[in-house]
Amino acid sequence: MKWWWYLCCCNILCGQSFLEEWTPARSTVLDTLTINNCPPEYLWQWFGLSKEAVYAIVEYREYMGHIMDPIELVGLPGLSKQEIQNLAEVLAFSRERPKRNKSQLTYSGRLRGGLRMKIQCTGNHDHFEWGGSKVLNAANGPFASSEPLAFFGIKQKGAVTSKWIMGQHTLVLGEGLLSGSNGFGSSSTREQFSQGLRGTVSSYGTRRNGMGACSQYRSGRIYISLDEGTGMGGALEYTGHECTLGFGQIHGAGTVYFKRQWKSHRWFGEFTTKEQALGWNWWRDDLLFESYLHRKEERLHTALSMQWRDSRGQWSLQLFEGRFKGNWQGEFLRYQCVASDEGTLRHRLSLPWEHRAVDLHFHDGTYGGSIRSSKSIGDWQLQSAVGWVHAETAPIWLSVPVATGFIGAKSVYDDFFGYHFKANTGKWSTSLSYDFTEQFKEGFSMEWRYATALDQLRPMAPKIRIAFFNYRRLQKRNWKYDR
Repeated sequence: MKWWWYLCCCNILCGQSFLEEWTPARSTVLDTLTINNCPPEYLWQWFGLSKEAVYAIVEYREYMGHIMDPIELVGLPGLSKQEIQNLAEVLAFSRERPKRNKSQLTYSGRLRGGLRMKIQCTGNHDHFEWGGSKVLNAANGPFASSEPLAFFGIKQKGAVTSKWIMGQHTLVLGEGLLSGSNGFGSSSTREQFSQGLRGTVSSYGTRRNGMGACSQYRSGRIYISLDEGTGMGGALEYTGHECTLGFGQIHGAGTVYFKRQWKSHRWFGEFTTKEQALGWNWWRDDLLFESYLHRKEERLHTALSMQWRDSRGQWSLQLFEGRFKGNWQGEFLRYQCVASDEGTLRHRLSLPWEHRAVDLHFHDGTYGGSIRSSKSIGDWQLQSAVGWVHAETAPIWLSVPVATGFIGAKSVYDDFFGYHFKANTGKWSTSLSYDFTEQFKEGFSMEWRYATALDQLRPMAPKIRIAFFNYRRLQKRNWKYDR
């Protein structure tokens, strides 16, 4: 088989893991994407399309212009009806599709041993963007409030496009060695795609608190970031059609980073005085290779991976610092094998059918399984899962349905038998779980999330204002209503 030749002759090549499950972080990125601006690497990594299909879509966009309907993709080489349907369910096609409202108020909470609540508000309009969040925790006592996270930004468009941000923000440069976001990275590639200056109210990743600015003129871009703790940083960057080159300074250290794309090849890297990273990926037919070198603290770390498709399904092999990870996904079966830091192997076998799936796990004497199902009733999407684990020496991870915005994996270190349930519709998302091997207080957990566009609250603003002032007036005058 052709992939053996590549694997044996190209020992520095690697590929990326096949299609991963959707995550809240990825869903946030999708808010800004359509079928007409989705980058080829996202079409490959996130939708599992073949290189032939990716190139067919890109070529169609260049020659035919805006894609308005999924029917236009029928007949393009490398695309099946199911793949077209998957694209249409996630990405916008039509010009007439209303623009997503990006001003949102979110309320989320978690009850697990104690109560945790979070209120978050974000907005993004033509010339302004803002955000704020606050977390309240109550564990065996009154609420303890965290420091609020907030930012406010001003955007200017024209010959020179500029953005200024006050408050919490991130500045991602190059491969993120000096200034990056280390919250939830992608397991499909070591390459850093998210770049630039952004306001943030997330508690994950590397944040800077102060002031940030970005200006772009043609292919040139300048970044400036002032952090109250670490001082000033910034970068100069050039972005062409097939390459990017930047020079920056963060935390008193300098950095040089680049990207270069040529045909099916892409090189990327970043070089600082303490760390250096260099990567390369390459498409060949239905195979994707990637090699990655990372030097830190006088140690050289290597990552090699490879992905391909054939008649038996999708395959993925990864090797990082002696740790192995392999995936195979067929039409009715999926197998995953991962080596842990201790040198043990973690196995997972999945058998999907219709709206259900069975997962079987084994890890160094620990074994277990779960049965997951999903169902739609009207506007409600229901998911449930039953899992059991007999624990010995090593942990396993179960996939469980959780409310939007929470991590859908449960690490199990002891014997476990539990049930998980999730329901969501439009603005609401909630989930319940219970471990029958524990007492109710320790075994029960609940998560919820409510999100609404701020425009939908606008009609209520006068009533809220009147109620607030009436409340203040009653407090000051001790006024009572007599019937």
